[in-house]
Amino acid sequence: MKTLVRNVVLSLIMSFLTQPAWSVSPCDNVDRSLTDTSKTVLAPVIASQLHAKKVDVLQSYRFDGWTILYVNSHDSDETFLFYSHDPLHTRYITMWGGAAAWNEEQSIRKWTLKNAPGIPRKLASCFAWHVTSDRDQ
Repeated sequence: MKTLVRNVVLSLIMSFLTQPAWSVSPCDNVDRSLTDTSKTVLAPVIASQLHAKKVDVLQSYRFDGWTILYVNSHDSDETFLFYSHDPLHTRYITMWGGAAAWNEEQSIRKWTLKNAPGIPRKLASCFAWHVTSDRDQ
């Protein structure tokens, strides 16, 4: 038992020592803020775009004029909607839903760049990383 505890403690220490004091992710500098007021204002507009009775806005990713919103329409699986301008005044360009495996990050990034023409590479990388490696955030 002592050996197991020692090995776990050593493993945790090594993990801590090999990680930088700050963690860098592709989503650094991407605005992830989303207030309750913003959710309330966006929800009926997006519901209309999706022809849904109700929409819950769950997450937001904003960078360089682009926005990706993660929404639940209660009619299907949760969906990411991609906007090249303000979602209140423009319709989404494309949508993505479903599951992604950790090893699909590059293919999802390529899909994003192809299907959301003009999206900043930083935001495409953030999205691909999020759905493959950081989905619980």
